[in-house]
Amino acid sequence: MQLAFSVLAGLAAALLAPAAWAQDLDADVLSRHKQPAPAVTQDYEPSPAIWKLADEDTTIYLFGTFHVLPDGFRWRSAELDRVVGEADELVLETSDADGEAESQDLMVRMLSGIEKRVPTSQRLSPEAGEKWLALAKLTGTPPAVFDRMPPILAIMAVGLGQLDAMGSVRENGVETALQNEFAAAGKPIGSIENSADVFANVLAIDEDLLLAELEEDLIAWDGEDPEGFFLGEGTEADGLDLALEHRWAQGEPIDDLDFGDGEFGVLFEKVLLEDRNRAWAEWLDGRLDRPGTVLVAVGAGHFSGPKSVQVMLAERGLAAERLD
Repeated sequence: MQLAFSVLAGLAAALLAPAAWAQDLDADVLSRHKQPAPAVTQDYEPSPAIWKLADEDTTIYLFGTFHVLPDGFRWRSAELDRVVGEADELVLETSDADGEAESQDLMVRMLSGIEKRVPTSQRLSPEAGEKWLALAKLTGTPPAVFDRMPPILAIMAVGLGQLDAMGSVRENGVETALQNEFAAAGKPIGSIENSADVFANVLAIDEDLLLAELEEDLIAWDGEDPEGFFLGEGTEADGLDLALEHRWAQGEPIDDLDFGDGEFGVLFEKVLLEDRNRAWAEWLDGRLDRPGTVLVAVGAGHFSGPKSVQVMLAERGLAAERLD
């Protein structure tokens, strides 16, 4: 599970952040774990990758993003500024406006059955269950709520809090900046999917597969340092590792996301990337039927690897050209 931390936290940032319940962490507890934001040193000019999908009267720019970033991280390029200025419309995974409404619907559905759920701590061994509750306390999440939430949702929520504690926040993320810019220009902002549907598909994965992995990870964890649980015991970490962010900002592929080797990881990757990328390719194909210029800004991981959006587009006979 530790290996998939960046994936889990990224999904949380994209889909959980608009929900008030996901932000309701104990500020005092989190502040005790707050680390100095990592010093951002960039000895390069940013040139993140952009792709172009077009026909006679429609142009769609595809831009990979990072949902959370630290203060001072530079990611704008002259080419991106040109695209932003040219685009008539911004499309995100889920816009803030859509995400807030959808998260409320998801919360109602979750809370309606939460009291009937067997607490996660009781589905684990006594040692692992005790550490599960310790993780809740150390990350500022009310243990009673944390223990009855679907475990994948609980992990994503505290993972988002840990990212914040380590210096990367959604306020600095690409989507936040682009939404502010398009809103100020009076340009429409839309969503490519319904975040509640994505969560429903994630929650439909057999929880027993996740619990088996959690059992091992919790037993191996010292029970004292939340960062040790998410990154793995013995991992040397001084604040947030920004290696992926630097690669992305320089236009390099983000194709080594690790979902773990277990059955849960395989299914999670399918739900998180493969299925969504295929659905997005269908959406993009349909969007070509309407004229205009659109900037589609979604997580950078969706544009790399053998199951990327570009591969799914190619299966439909469409080619996305990378802009240099």
